Amino acid sequence: MNILVFVRKASNFSINYIRGFFSGFIPKPAPSLSIETTNVCNSMCVFCANPVMSRKKEQLSMDEYAKAVDDFFAMGGEYLDLCTTIGDPLLDKKILDRAKYIKQNYPHFTNLGFVSTLQWLHKYDMDKFLDSGFSWVSVSTTLTGKEKYEEFFGVKKYEQAMQNLQDLLLAVRNKNKKFAVVIGIKPTGDSYDDIVNHEDFARFKDIAQFDLYEAAKQVGYYVDDWSGFVKLPDYLKKRPLYPRYFRPCKMLYGSMIVYSNGKVGVCSCRDFNADSELILGHITENTLDELWNGEQLKNLRKNWRLKNQVPNICKTCRHYIY
Repeated sequence: MNILVFVRKASNFSINYIRGFFSGFIPKPAPSLSIETTNVCNSMCVFCANPVMSRKKEQLSMDEYAKAVDDFFAMGGEYLDLCTTIGDPLLDKKILDRAKYIKQNYPHFTNLGFVSTLQWLHKYDMDKFLDSGFSWVSVSTTLTGKEKYEEFFGVKKYEQAMQNLQDLLLAVRNKNKKFAVVIGIKPTGDSYDDIVNHEDFARFKDIAQFDLYEAAKQVGYYVDDWSGFVKLPDYLKKRPLYPRYFRPCKMLYGSMIVYSNGKVGVCSCRDFNADSELILGHITENTLDELWNGEQLKNLRKNWRLKNQVPNICKTCRHYIY
């Protein structure tokens, strides 16, 4: 049976890969945009490059942030988030001002959010947070006890993180807010039964907005090792290194990121030092439209697609999107 499953999956992959080889290499008129307002994070997650990141830890200035937002909407952008390559947005002291800027200047845009551990949510007034302009947050957490939480995140913030998550869920429900709280359960080596039978799971299953049992089923143990920079614990497995011959990553055709130092790139996933060939310029020196439609990015796409010149950072990336 296992052999049949493997053959079926391999066959489906091959068919989809071949089909995709001949289509999908047209850039979007305007990319999705992530703005990394800070690259500061206190956690040392077992599968994150934060411990080996060498770029300066800093916050994006409000002037640079405002220009990035203005550029994005000027070029007809439709999807924007404040997700980071490295960093927890709640450690950005201006995070509520960032949301308010969009709410006040672009009121038609109502889908703003970010990924966080929620370890620092208690530093904010809940009403101000929910009214700032954010409409969703994706929470990275574990639900199998203090020891597993602290082992995964590398910090002693278990009780605070759990309390913050509970306070947020109850506040959204009690205030009848249109605010989505997505709980992303991170892998700790525990089985599905271990997770759903734990008291942490019981604490949240009735107040979560989504089916927490389904979230537990989605816990995956195949992750990226950031091109070998991160040594993964034994229970985590490396994602397959999919072939990428003459087939550029989809990120080059659909997304951009503005880093906390103002640099602009096309990989919000793995360019943790913001110093690869995928960096296109600086937000103060160019508009996002100029960089998205500029010769440097056109050449990156063309050279990979026609000459199989794969950027170094992409050669061993297990987050490659085909």
